[in-house]
Amino acid sequence: MEKQTTKSKKEILKAFIKIIKLTFMADKLSFIGLLVCLLIVSLTPFAINFLDSKVIDEIVYLLTVAQQDRVFSTLITFLIAIIVITVIDKICWACFALAEKSHYFSVRKHIEGIFLKKISELDMYHFEDNKTNNLIQKVKDMYDYKPSNVANRFVWMLGDFVKIISSIVIVLTFSLPAFLLVLATTIPGLIANIKLGSESWDIWDGSSLDRRKYWWAKDVLSREDSIMELRIFRTQQYLLNLVKNIYSSFTDKEKKNQVKRAFLESIFGNLSTLGSLGFWIIAIVATLNGEITLGLLTFYVASTNSFSNSLASFFRYLSSQYEDSLYLVDFFKFLNLENTIKEGSVNAQATGRAPLIEFKDVWFKYTNADVYILKNFNLTINPGERIALVGVNGAGKTTLIKLLCRFYDVTEGEILIDGTNIKDLTFESLYTKIGVLFQDFIRYSQFDVKTNVELGDLKNIGDKQKVEEAIFKADAQNFVEAYSKGIEQILDKSIEGGINPSGGQWQRIALARAFFRDAPILILDEPTSAIDAKAEFEIFERLYEFSIGKSVIIVSHRFSTVRKADKIYVLDKGQIVEQGTHSELLDINGKYAEAFNTQAKGYI
Repeated sequence: MEKQTTKSKKEILKAFIKIIKLTFMADKLSFIGLLVCLLIVSLTPFAINFLDSKVIDEIVYLLTVAQQDRVFSTLITFLIAIIVITVIDKICWACFALAEKSHYFSVRKHIEGIFLKKISELDMYHFEDNKTNNLIQKVKDMYDYKPSNVANRFVWMLGDFVKIISSIVIVLTFSLPAFLLVLATTIPGLIANIKLGSESWDIWDGSSLDRRKYWWAKDVLSREDSIMELRIFRTQQYLLNLVKNIYSSFTDKEKKNQVKRAFLESIFGNLSTLGSLGFWIIAIVATLNGEITLGLLTFYVASTNSFSNSLASFFRYLSSQYEDSLYLVDFFKFLNLENTIKEGSVNAQATGRAPLIEFKDVWFKYTNADVYILKNFNLTINPGERIALVGVNGAGKTTLIKLLCRFYDVTEGEILIDGTNIKDLTFESLYTKIGVLFQDFIRYSQFDVKTNVELGDLKNIGDKQKVEEAIFKADAQNFVEAYSKGIEQILDKSIEGGINPSGGQWQRIALARAFFRDAPILILDEPTSAIDAKAEFEIFERLYEFSIGKSVIIVSHRFSTVRKADKIYVLDKGQIVEQGTHSELLDINGKYAEAFNTQAKGYI
């Protein structure tokens, strides 16, 4: 089991205060409405109980008066007051329910926006580092309901607090010893409840790795693209057992904790009952001695019951708040994660022309790694030059792309665009210059073809002509026109009227997205891995035709893809070991020629 990080009471309190502030900002009007309504409905029972006691005393008094001399005006006044306060109570409960629902949805919307914005802006490092990845997964599991639960529960706790204070004030006007008796028999059970709540969190906080395996296995079992392999290899049961065993490892401990809680609650509950019984005896004796009226007896007993019930409710909520606030500590740690990739302040000139790209004395290794991927690496890509990067897996090809896109920063050295270090550029001005198609591109399957293409450049959404041009350049025109709804075809057959494109069609639609961006730097990282050699040849014929004037960087393991590049760079162990045109590299008869000839035999 992973070593747990102890959370201090100060951290927990700070996290709780922060989430209350955050949820207040999510919907101020509803939050204030909640507090006002709850304050009223927390006080109305005492007012009604007091009036009830007055009604009882008035009836007792009227019973001592001759029937013909009885005057009912006072009794009627008390009854009317009870009706009015009851109506106010009902109205406030209705308003409270409305405000509670409104605030709940507002908080969830607000928190979800904060979470998604933060996670989408995190550095790649955070997902690759074990510690921060565990934190991210932990927060991801519960961000959509824990904060809103805490805020909602806080409001109810305030209501209980108002009832507790009101009850204390009322009961103390009767008897301090009686109050202390009730308090002494109630507190032990409440403390035990908090302790068990903490233990419950420790169970679920125990192993982030197990929890990650749990959610991963559930995801694999439920994904459409997993079904075929799961059935062929018959691995469903293995994953189902994994899910079942991990879940059981948590719930079995939780069940034991709940059994312990139920046992202690029954013991301390009886102790609390004895305290209430003691109060009753004291109050009855006082009534029989004429120290208080029968009506006040009912009022004090009702107030004592309210105190005991509200205190128990308050501490139950407090136990849950403590447990959830332990999670909130992690939530705010997540929000406070700092990116190491800092945005520069220089705006690169938006000339539209291809820039000069230079890698100068670049060294790079991934965080927490000992081995350098790139070592004293130098490369110049002239404006409008179309280059290819080839080499075995792990040679550093994709790492170069990640560095150019500033997913990581170089460990040593610098990368320049038109003489400016990319660390000094704003993200917007850097990414405006780059269009990219990764091997693991996003399939926006809930959208139609047009939207999938348009998402390459949000500034030009709605430009149908540009969409069609991009589709043509990507050699996707024929199959898109064959779709029943053309460019408005939804690309998910689980949606009515939708279809599922083939892998090759998806790749061309993604390539069209890169063309739609029309950036001066076009990067293709293994862009045709999902299509056959003939289709690949056709795509790259168009790519070279329509990329004139752009700087093109191609990463590929297929030599038919790269042979028409202006220059080919062969990478090995983080360095350029060969460079030249296709013909020049064949003449050298080195690593490139060996790999090319080996691959060519596969097509014979």
